[in-house]
Amino acid sequence: MKKLLTIIGMAVFSLGYSQGTIILNNYSKYDYHGFLVATNATAGCYPRVGNDGVIVVPAESHTGNNQALVYKDYQNQFTSSLYPTANWVVTQNPTGSSIMPWNDVNLAPGNTISTSTKWYATKFVMMEAGTLTAAPDDFRANINIISPCTPVANDYFATPSGNNSAEMFTIGAITYLQVY
Repeated sequence: MKKLLTIIGMAVFSLGYSQGTIILNNYSKYDYHGFLVATNATAGCYPRVGNDGVIVVPAESHTGNNQALVYKDYQNQFTSSLYPTANWVVTQNPTGSSIMPWNDVNLAPGNTISTSTKWYATKFVMMEAGTLTAAPDDFRANINIISPCTPVANDYFATPSGNNSAEMFTIGAITYLQVY
């Protein structure tokens, strides 16, 4: 019985620190061009994982029209997401990073990197739909959810005019990035 309880406890603990899903809902009339970052907030902020190239999520792409960016993990997102990431930059310590392809065994669900990291930040600039022209009103931001790696949350952003905004938050095992 003790072994069974230990196994169940370890499984619950590992799920509690697993990467989780990220959903990016872009409700704005602009294209999102950005980066998503996950980290281990319980062990010195490493490893840290982010996409190697800019992710583009078109204007009006959200769960309401089944066009949202949804990553359930680093590997399976490549075959299941509308906006796949081919390579991930993995930073294991303050002095070393490597680029790992989406199918690298180290990024597999259940392996150390995916079980020890959680989504927590984004850096983006919004562009006029279908172009590389920056959206008006300085619609760009770095947003993060509070963690030991970023002790002050910067989880909401509004443009100077207040016409556009973005927020990042977690509910259960799902991290949401909402762009308005």
